[in-house]
Amino acid sequence: MRHTRLSRSAPRGGGRLPLAVALLVAGTAAVVAPASAQAAEEEVTPGASAVTASTSDENGPANVVDGDLGTRWSGEGDGAWLQLDLGSTRTVSEVRLAVHQGTSRQNVFELQYWNGSRWVTVYDGQSSGTTTALESYEFAPVQTSRIRYLGHGYEGEGEGDWNSLTEVEVWSGTGDDDGGGGGAELPSQVLDLSDWKVTLPIGDDGDPTEIFQPELDGYSHDSYFTVNEAGDGVRFRAPVNGVTTGGSSYPRSELREMEEGGGDETEWSSTSGTHTMTVREAFTHLPEDKPHVVGAQIHGGDDDVTAVRLEGSELWITEGDESNHHLITDDYELGTVFEVRYVVSGGEIDIYYNGQLETTLDHSDSTNYFKAGAYTQANCGNSSPCSSSNYGEVEIYDVTVTHGDGSGGDNGEGGGGQPTDGTEAAVRYDWGTPHPISDEFDYTGPVDPERWAVPSGDVGGTEGCWAGHANNGRRCAKNSAVADGILTMTGEANGDTGWLRQRLETQYGRWEIRSRSRNVGDSGETYHPLHLIWPTAGNRLENGEYDWVEYSNPDAQCLTSFMHYPQSPTDEKERTDLCPVDMTEWHNFAFEWTPEALVGYVDGEEWFRYSDGANEDRGNIQDMPSGHLNIQLDNFTGESGLRPAVFEVDWVRFYEVTT
Repeated sequence: MRHTRLSRSAPRGGGRLPLAVALLVAGTAAVVAPASAQAAEEEVTPGASAVTASTSDENGPANVVDGDLGTRWSGEGDGAWLQLDLGSTRTVSEVRLAVHQGTSRQNVFELQYWNGSRWVTVYDGQSSGTTTALESYEFAPVQTSRIRYLGHGYEGEGEGDWNSLTEVEVWSGTGDDDGGGGGAELPSQVLDLSDWKVTLPIGDDGDPTEIFQPELDGYSHDSYFTVNEAGDGVRFRAPVNGVTTGGSSYPRSELREMEEGGGDETEWSSTSGTHTMTVREAFTHLPEDKPHVVGAQIHGGDDDVTAVRLEGSELWITEGDESNHHLITDDYELGTVFEVRYVVSGGEIDIYYNGQLETTLDHSDSTNYFKAGAYTQANCGNSSPCSSSNYGEVEIYDVTVTHGDGSGGDNGEGGGGQPTDGTEAAVRYDWGTPHPISDEFDYTGPVDPERWAVPSGDVGGTEGCWAGHANNGRRCAKNSAVADGILTMTGEANGDTGWLRQRLETQYGRWEIRSRSRNVGDSGETYHPLHLIWPTAGNRLENGEYDWVEYSNPDAQCLTSFMHYPQSPTDEKERTDLCPVDMTEWHNFAFEWTPEALVGYVDGEEWFRYSDGANEDRGNIQDMPSGHLNIQLDNFTGESGLRPAVFEVDWVRFYEVTT
């Protein structure tokens, strides 16, 4: 059975594809060509110390960069990966691979790049099976610091789950002239500028030039607002001698959000609705003497609310006039692409960097708006030379804004009015309004008995406890409680842990859960967090089981799924691994079960897809007769020697599937 991990669904609404989605689509059409078919500009393959792998036998990962086709890396298992750290952000458009036994095996694999917050697939396919020499895999140019080979075994003379490569090369270049996403000529061909204006560091003192829609869609400025050389980002540049606005002594080349269509300036309240901006960008140049530049911000009324500000190599989050409120990193390198996301709701601003929450600010005001670009924090009074050659510069590769007014529906809120940060599969793929069985955990105390079943009985003399997984310790109702908008399931050192079953039995559905897990003890065997669909009738060998989130230790930064076939006496199953994923941080985990397939998502990105597969030993994988959601923190150890842990859930949402 063949499975892919690429989303085939189109984004909501019209307009151009977001960059990451466009690259996914381009990747599915990537072709295998001889290595000499297109000359790349520069080889950027790192040295042996920068090559790592999730697993290997005696044939280690360093062998793929030793220039010897007689040595190899071999890693066993569907999902085994090989990663090359480029050391800094580079433009990559080609990876060359040499396959061990490449004339008899066709390796099944994905090529992925790190976009600052997640792995994005740009090629999903097979090697040719005709050569042991290097073969070229080309794709639209991407900005990245890491490349990964994600292996799914091989086909050809037999098939197996070993992943073996003798050599890997990474090449930097701009790709073909018609580039398929890297050949943009106008900023509006890279970014959706429909609801923006741009302010430039030219014009009259106190009254700089501003370009509005519809003119903005056809506008660029060779120096200060233009497409970068790779054609995949927009360059914003502001020199220290640039014209400034009346309320600032510093120049800017910066977008300011506008009302729909870009005609008038917009404002929104931080206490009403949910307001989100996500920017993928890189600082690329700093002014002399005072090397400070702002790359994204929330502005309110006449003053900054918060900004992402680079000072030399220190990347800061500001709060009001406090420029050094929260340090993100002290070793930022120019050109490193990152993602910053602001989520504003209920009088608070959550600020994420590469998907991780950095800080939360209290803020109540109704005159807010988003800005992004290069706001140089230097001028001719504190930086020399006083010329256009002395400037701050930022490149932006993607920027999106959503707003929700609290009434539900689109634009920053999920169906039914739930807040969204834009990385939910339900929002991305229009799953509609959550079923009433869903739970936002907006109460305090035990879990809602109308939505959840908990353990019963009195094993060990405690009411509400029964035997644990494989009779290890106990599962107890007392170990699942709600407070401060969070469900916390607790695993104790004595083996007591939690278990919940959603009071809904169904064949087919879509579930999405925002969760994380943390070890809170210092030593001992670790608990095992799971989200799974358990068959209503029990007996997984007959009816199947879908473990769509499973891991044994959140600190290991790996996520696994196990999809068990129904009608399979030998318990045949499919396994998918995703690494690295920091399971101690919040993520949105989604599972889609339809008559056609089983699909898993992490933060809105598809990571596994299985369908059919029936043979004499099993039924089709999606044919469980009926099931229900379980949330478990499993004890695989016993009644002692466990490391205390918590499994935290922000919300659980279920969406019906119409068949």
